Amino acid sequence: MADPVTSTPNPGSAPTADPAGTTADGDLLLRVRGLKKHFPLKTQGLIRRMADPVKAVDGISFDLNAGETLGLVGESGCGKSTAGRTLLQLLEPTAGTITFEGRDITGVHGDDLRHLRSEMQMVFQDPYGSLNPRHTIGSIIGAPYMIAKTKMVKGDSIKGEVQSLMERVGLNPEHYNRYPHEFSGGQRQRIGIARAIALRPKLLVCDEPVSALDVSIQAQVVNLLEDLQAEYNMAYVFVAHDLSVVRHISDRVAVMYLGKIMELADRDVLYAAPMHPYTHALMSAVPVPDPRKETRRERILLIGDLPSPINPPSGCVFHTRCPKYREVLSENDKQRCVTEFPELELKAAGHFAACHFPEVRSDIAAAEGAGVVVEQQIATAIESVAVPDGTLGL
Repeated sequence: MADPVTSTPNPGSAPTADPAGTTADGDLLLRVRGLKKHFPLKTQGLIRRMADPVKAVDGISFDLNAGETLGLVGESGCGKSTAGRTLLQLLEPTAGTITFEGRDITGVHGDDLRHLRSEMQMVFQDPYGSLNPRHTIGSIIGAPYMIAKTKMVKGDSIKGEVQSLMERVGLNPEHYNRYPHEFSGGQRQRIGIARAIALRPKLLVCDEPVSALDVSIQAQVVNLLEDLQAEYNMAYVFVAHDLSVVRHISDRVAVMYLGKIMELADRDVLYAAPMHPYTHALMSAVPVPDPRKETRRERILLIGDLPSPINPPSGCVFHTRCPKYREVLSENDKQRCVTEFPELELKAAGHFAACHFPEVRSDIAAAEGAGVVVEQQIATAIESVAVPDGTLGL
């Protein structure tokens, strides 16, 4: 196997990003800063005391523009779904701030939360469990009009609106009075999408919407989501573990590990020139459809179990499984990884990484074709580009 083509970003051209930085972009829809969601635990026994909480989401920050798609990827248990649910206030944040269209919505309740539901909606992972089996499809899709009175459609117009939505997502309007058990998995997910877009929300959180579907149906649902986004200018937070699906639909991608964002960058740059060791391992697992290139790529295997989110490692939470920490770093550098927490910093234009020793690895790139520049050219560009500002992901 050929030696890996590696490149280390120039520290002089990688200023630290300000997590509270602002942007002049008028299209900014969502701003998340230091978001945490910890689940309290109690000890077992006769006298139960509070124990260390489960740190499901532990301080993530990002921006999202109107009409943009941010992909959240990572292995199971990294906090992707919890982050999505916390954004929509389905789970109350432990700390941090969520700003939607310039107003702080962290911990909203009552009428404010009800109004917010018309602007932010969710497509759930399980197309079977997310629909009430006692209700007809017409009543399920029409429920948002009944609940959000500010956008209520009255009388027979509800049925017409629901049937129009059904037709828009690829369902037969004549099936208005059927029940969920009479539909296939892909059709049920389309029902969930129709319910989510009924009030024309500005933000849609998609929690692994295609993971329970077969490959052919996955493509249909993803294409439907893209069409709806173009038609209604919705922003997506797309949670998934399938890296090929994420690359297809996302504009930018955030890689999560143990409740933290490890890397955040433009889709094409991330897939062609990842910086963080954890992203290296993820990208090396993505197959490339060229046998000659595939045989030249290095498969990076992570050793050891995922640490517990109750008691995550000190310093960099990834250092216990990091191949670079284990095989490359000196003892002084290892000590820094163990004791010093790496902030999510701007390493190049629009490219963030939470690593003390980031390294561009174009030899394990998962991006092949699709308009992506040659890997080595991207690596060189990342090194040399001057960073104009420190705003998160913009």
